[in-house]
Amino acid sequence: MAITREATREEKVTGTNPSSSGMKDQGLTSGQAHEFAIILPLKPGGGQRMRDRFKEPKTDTQLMDKMGTLHDLRFVLFDNDTRVLFASTYDGGFEQYIKDFATLVPDLIDKEFQECEGYPGVRSPKIWEYIARYQTEAILFYSAYPNVTVRQVWKAQRVLNAFEQLLDEGSS
Repeated sequence: MAITREATREEKVTGTNPSSSGMKDQGLTSGQAHEFAIILPLKPGGGQRMRDRFKEPKTDTQLMDKMGTLHDLRFVLFDNDTRVLFASTYDGGFEQYIKDFATLVPDLIDKEFQECEGYPGVRSPKIWEYIARYQTEAILFYSAYPNVTVRQVWKAQRVLNAFEQLLDEGSS
Protein backbone atom coordinates (compact mmCIF):
# COMPACT_ATOMS: atom_id res chain seq x y z
CA MET A 1 0.00 0.00 0.00
CA ALA A 2 1.55 3.31 -1.04
CA ILE A 3 1.62 6.36 1.17
CA THR A 4 -0.20 9.15 -0.57
CA ARG A 5 2.29 11.93 0.27
CA GLU A 6 5.00 10.65 -2.04
CA ALA A 7 4.04 7.32 -3.53
CA THR A 8 7.16 7.04 -5.68
CA ARG A 9 9.57 7.34 -2.73
CA GLU A 10 7.74 5.89 0.24
CA GLU A 11 5.82 2.69 0.58
CA LYS A 12 4.51 0.74 3.48
CA VAL A 13 5.97 -2.70 3.90
CA THR A 14 4.34 -3.74 7.15
CA GLY A 15 2.75 -7.13 6.81
CA THR A 16 4.95 -8.31 3.94
CA ASN A 17 8.02 -10.48 3.57
CA PRO A 18 7.86 -12.83 6.55
CA SER A 19 11.31 -13.90 7.75
CA SER A 20 12.56 -17.20 9.11
CA SER A 21 12.28 -15.68 12.58
CA GLY A 22 8.57 -15.16 12.03
CA MET A 23 9.04 -11.37 11.91
CA LYS A 24 7.82 -9.36 8.97
CA ASP A 25 9.67 -6.45 7.43
CA GLN A 26 8.54 -3.47 9.46
CA GLY A 27 8.54 0.24 8.96
CA LEU A 28 8.53 2.48 5.94
CA THR A 29 10.90 2.45 3.01
CA SER A 30 12.19 5.14 0.72
CA GLY A 31 13.80 3.42 -2.24
CA GLN A 32 16.08 0.84 -0.68
CA ALA A 33 16.41 2.74 2.62
CA HIS A 34 14.38 1.49 5.61
CA GLU A 35 13.42 3.20 8.85
CA PHE A 36 13.38 1.48 12.22
CA ALA A 37 11.98 2.94 15.44
CA ILE A 38 11.45 1.32 18.80
CA ILE A 39 10.21 2.97 21.99
CA LEU A 40 11.33 1.12 25.11
CA PRO A 41 10.59 1.47 28.82
CA LEU A 42 13.63 2.18 30.98
CA LYS A 43 14.65 0.76 34.33
CA PRO A 44 14.53 3.29 37.20
CA GLY A 45 17.54 5.59 36.78
CA GLY A 46 18.29 4.06 33.37
CA GLY A 47 17.89 7.32 31.50
CA GLN A 48 20.56 9.05 33.56
CA ARG A 49 22.90 6.07 33.28
CA MET A 50 22.47 6.12 29.49
CA ARG A 51 23.06 9.87 29.39
CA ASP A 52 26.24 9.47 31.47
CA ARG A 53 27.50 6.59 29.32
CA PHE A 54 26.94 8.51 26.08
CA LYS A 55 28.99 11.43 27.44
CA GLU A 56 32.07 9.22 27.62
CA PRO A 57 34.60 9.55 24.77
CA LYS A 58 33.50 7.21 22.01
CA THR A 59 35.36 4.80 19.83
CA ASP A 60 32.25 2.64 19.48
CA THR A 61 31.10 4.53 16.38
CA GLN A 62 33.81 2.76 14.38
CA LEU A 63 32.27 -0.55 15.44
CA MET A 64 28.96 0.45 13.87
CA ASP A 65 30.76 0.88 10.54
CA LYS A 66 31.34 -2.89 10.58
CA MET A 67 27.70 -3.34 9.62
CA GLY A 68 28.12 -1.39 6.39
CA THR A 69 24.36 -0.86 6.11
CA LEU A 70 23.61 1.62 8.89
CA HIS A 71 23.03 5.18 7.66
CA ASP A 72 22.28 6.74 11.04
CA LEU A 73 20.91 6.06 14.48
CA ARG A 74 19.78 8.02 17.49
CA PHE A 75 18.67 7.52 21.07
CA VAL A 76 16.16 10.02 22.51
CA LEU A 77 15.15 10.01 26.17
CA PHE A 78 11.67 11.30 26.99
CA ASP A 79 8.80 11.09 29.50
CA ASN A 80 11.09 12.16 32.34
CA ASP A 81 13.70 9.54 31.41
CA THR A 82 11.21 6.66 31.69
CA ARG A 83 11.33 5.76 27.99
CA VAL A 84 13.84 5.84 25.16
CA LEU A 85 13.38 6.06 21.41
CA PHE A 86 15.92 4.26 19.27
CA ALA A 87 15.58 5.18 15.61
CA SER A 88 17.74 4.37 12.61
CA THR A 89 17.92 4.19 8.83
CA TYR A 90 19.45 1.13 7.21
CA ASP A 91 19.93 -0.71 3.90
CA GLY A 92 18.53 -4.13 3.16
CA GLY A 93 16.04 -6.37 4.92
CA PHE A 94 14.86 -6.08 8.49
CA GLU A 95 15.83 -9.58 9.63
CA GLN A 96 19.39 -9.17 8.33
CA TYR A 97 19.62 -5.76 10.01
CA ILE A 98 18.87 -7.29 13.43
CA LYS A 99 21.10 -10.30 12.74
CA ASP A 100 23.97 -7.92 11.87
CA PHE A 101 23.63 -6.30 15.29
CA ALA A 102 23.64 -9.78 16.88
CA THR A 103 26.69 -11.05 15.00
CA LEU A 104 28.82 -7.99 14.22
CA VAL A 105 28.39 -5.71 17.25
CA PRO A 106 26.45 -7.67 19.90
CA ASP A 107 28.42 -6.49 22.94
CA LEU A 108 27.98 -2.85 21.93
CA ILE A 109 24.24 -3.28 21.35
CA ASP A 110 23.75 -5.08 24.66
CA LYS A 111 25.71 -2.32 26.43
CA GLU A 112 23.54 0.40 24.89
CA PHE A 113 20.23 -1.36 25.62
CA GLN A 114 21.05 -2.73 29.07
CA GLU A 115 18.96 -0.03 30.76
CA CYS A 116 15.77 -1.08 28.94
CA GLU A 117 13.25 -3.07 30.95
CA GLY A 118 13.03 -6.69 29.89
CA TYR A 119 15.76 -6.44 27.26
CA PRO A 120 16.74 -10.07 26.59
CA GLY A 121 20.03 -9.39 24.78
CA VAL A 122 20.48 -9.20 21.03
CA ARG A 123 21.73 -12.81 20.79
CA SER A 124 18.63 -14.19 22.52
CA PRO A 125 15.90 -15.79 20.39
CA LYS A 126 13.50 -13.68 22.48
CA ILE A 127 14.84 -10.51 20.83
CA TRP A 128 12.28 -10.93 18.02
CA GLU A 129 9.35 -10.92 20.47
CA TYR A 130 10.85 -7.95 22.30
CA ILE A 131 11.19 -5.95 19.09
CA ALA A 132 7.69 -6.89 17.94
CA ARG A 133 6.27 -5.70 21.25
CA TYR A 134 7.85 -2.24 21.15
CA GLN A 135 8.57 -1.39 17.52
CA THR A 136 6.68 1.62 16.20
CA GLU A 137 6.30 2.48 12.55
CA ALA A 138 6.95 6.06 11.48
CA ILE A 139 4.10 8.00 9.92
CA LEU A 140 6.54 9.72 7.55
CA PHE A 141 9.99 8.66 6.39
CA TYR A 142 12.21 10.67 4.07
CA SER A 143 15.62 9.77 2.71
CA ALA A 144 17.60 12.34 0.71
CA TYR A 145 19.33 9.53 -1.17
CA PRO A 146 16.86 6.63 -1.19
CA ASN A 147 18.61 4.56 -3.83
CA VAL A 148 22.16 4.86 -2.53
CA THR A 149 23.52 2.38 0.01
CA VAL A 150 26.01 3.16 2.76
CA ARG A 151 28.70 1.23 0.89
CA GLN A 152 28.02 3.25 -2.27
CA VAL A 153 28.36 6.49 -0.29
CA TRP A 154 31.69 5.31 1.14
CA LYS A 155 32.90 4.35 -2.34
CA ALA A 156 31.83 7.71 -3.78
CA GLN A 157 33.73 9.48 -0.99
CA ARG A 158 36.89 7.50 -1.79
CA VAL A 159 36.55 8.32 -5.50
CA LEU A 160 35.96 12.00 -4.75
CA ASN A 161 38.96 12.16 -2.40
CA ALA A 162 41.19 10.49 -5.01
CA PHE A 163 39.95 12.86 -7.71
CA GLU A 164 40.52 15.92 -5.52
CA GLN A 165 44.03 14.70 -4.68
CA LEU A 166 44.73 14.24 -8.39
CA LEU A 167 43.52 17.78 -9.11
CA ASP A 168 45.62 19.16 -6.24
CA GLU A 169 48.73 17.38 -7.52
CA GLY A 170 48.04 18.65 -11.05
CA SER A 171 47.79 22.25 -9.90
CA SER A 172 51.00 22.26 -7.86
